[in-house]
Amino acid sequence: MKDVLIRQDNRITMARYELSLIEKRVMYFVLREIRNQFVLNESGQRDLFNDLIVKMNAKQLVKEVYPDHHKHVKTALKNLRLRSFEYDNGEPEDSDTHHWFEVGFINWSDWNLNGNVEVQISSKILPFYVELTSRYTEYSLLVAMSLKSKWSQRIYELCAQWRSAGGFKITIKELRETFKIENEYVMYAAFKGKILEVAQKEIKGLYDKGECDLYFEYSEKKEGRSVVSLSFKIISKQNENTMSLQDIDYAIRTELNSLFDTKSFPKNALFVTKVMSVLRLNPENLSKCYKKILYVKQNIPSEEHARYLRFVLNEEFLKKEGEE
Repeated sequence: MKDVLIRQDNRITMARYELSLIEKRVMYFVLREIRNQFVLNESGQRDLFNDLIVKMNAKQLVKEVYPDHHKHVKTALKNLRLRSFEYDNGEPEDSDTHHWFEVGFINWSDWNLNGNVEVQISSKILPFYVELTSRYTEYSLLVAMSLKSKWSQRIYELCAQWRSAGGFKITIKELRETFKIENEYVMYAAFKGKILEVAQKEIKGLYDKGECDLYFEYSEKKEGRSVVSLSFKIISKQNENTMSLQDIDYAIRTELNSLFDTKSFPKNALFVTKVMSVLRLNPENLSKCYKKILYVKQNIPSEEHARYLRFVLNEEFLKKEGEE
């Protein structure tokens, strides 16, 4: 199988769902075909308001997902219709800005007479795959398909999301909710042995063989005797030091536009424009600013990102520029 880089919205990476190993592989295959048929093909469907029908070769699907096990692949397709992706933007439920929806991973599948499989992707979930924002996860399809544990698949995606930051912190509660296993592996020892250690060993093994682009190490934070959160350190062949100033400029601009929701709030757009103007006058500060953004995203609660970062930008970049 030829390797390609798959991109998905970070909201998919962090979403609450649980898929089996085979179901996840089918979805990886579907994502690749969406990329080929929709993103790269200029003659492909372009209307995000309509559901998308993805056509795949049945033999190739079975070969790459689960060789010689047609029945298991069909079961996975059936389950993907029954399982759902749930999104919540985290705003209070009584707020006008609250957004929540739930949608099946696929609407239907059709293993038809001409040797093809067709699946329909809902217009509700399609934008998470093709209408990319600045906040997306990019990962290797070959690595994702090679992993033999569904937990390795999910943790690999999380590590890919935070690759440029060099790591991330997450509570055990958040990780359980993301994987939808709030009532499974209740004892931390079981959680660690069945999920963390399995994923770490498998991903590191592929990295050591030159077949994976990253691996991770982790440390535990305790409250009393209980482990409450984990700090992941991501070791990768790629880091922000390889980025050009132009790439860093783009990364900062897109991150700030997203964090401050400049499309909805014109005053925030003016603020981001001012920040970028100051940084471009002092390009030596671009790398410093980008690292500050990554630090905030990694160490500050998500609901505080915009407020905290506005303070940092004012104090460390805008105010200093005014003093000069």
